Amino acid sequence: MKTASIFLVLVSLVLVSMAIPFASAQGPEKAQPKPIHALDWLVGGVWTAEPSNSGQGLQRIETRYQWSDNNSFLRFTTHFVFDKGTTRTYDGNLFWNPEKNSLAIWYMNAENEIIEGPMQVEGDRWTTTFRGTDLEGKMADLRAEVTRKSPNLYHWLVKEKQADTWKEIMALDYRRLPGT
Repeated sequence: MKTASIFLVLVSLVLVSMAIPFASAQGPEKAQPKPIHALDWLVGGVWTAEPSNSGQGLQRIETRYQWSDNNSFLRFTTHFVFDKGTTRTYDGNLFWNPEKNSLAIWYMNAENEIIEGPMQVEGDRWTTTFRGTDLEGKMADLRAEVTRKSPNLYHWLVKEKQADTWKEIMALDYRRLPGT
C-alpha cells in the first residue's frame, strides 16, 4: 500500500513536470497593439515649427502629444508663440474609432470650431481628411499629411480640394527639441 502511494506521487510529479513546459509554451496570447499605437513616436517633448514667412509676429508653433490617462488615445495641444505672447490654438485627440474600424482625429480651435475626420496610417505617414476653414476663411475640404522623416523630425502638409485635385496650401517641418 505504501509502495503504491509513493508510486502514485512519483507518477503525478512526473506528469506535472511534463505539463509545465507545455503550459508555458501555450501561455496566454499577447494582445495585439491597438492601431493608435502606430503614433507612439509622437509622444514626448515639444514639436516646434518655425514658419518662414509668418506675419503678425509669429515666432513659432509648438505641438505636444501625450497619452490619455487610460492610454487609449493621444491628446495634443498646439500653441502659437508670438512676439507678444502665446495663443492656445488647438486642443484635440487622435484615437481609434471602433464603430468605423478606423483611426480618427477630433479637435477644437480657439474659435470653438470642431474639426474631425478619419485617419489612415501607412508606415511613416499619416493622413487625415476633414472640413475646416481654409486660408481665406472659407469652409473647405482639407487633407493633412504628416510624414516622419526621423525620430525628431516630421513634415506637415495641408492640401485643399479644388475641383478634382488637391492643391498644397501650407507646409511646415516640425522638430522635437532636445531635452524637452
